Amino acid sequence: MDLLSEPISPDVADTAPLTRREIVDLLPEVPGWSLEDGRLVARFACKGFCDAVTFLREIVEFAKQENHFPDIGIRENRVVDVAWYTYAIGGLSMNDFIMAARLSEWLRCRQGGVL
Repeated sequence: MDLLSEPISPDVADTAPLTRREIVDLLPEVPGWSLEDGRLVARFACKGFCDAVTFLREIVEFAKQENHFPDIGIRENRVVDVAWYTYAIGGLSMNDFIMAARLSEWLRCRQGGVL
């Protein structure tokens, strides 16, 4: 499945979360992302705190384009944690996997993925 070309569904509130099987099948489509506490998670190391804040803001702008936002945090002054989860359905949706794939692709194109 080419997640990059899949459209984001604007309203998933009436859909069921992905099943465990669907999640396991989709995980190979988003290398670098893992399942933690029911969320699709990746960590990105930056050079320092200011770079991490800048990167966090860029992720917000990226997510704003599709109106689908991750949980984002900074730890250890330079590591940005990104977690996709669809609160409206209490679990992971296809939108979460699509956005993870798109974020990964955006990073590959952005300075060769170097933070």
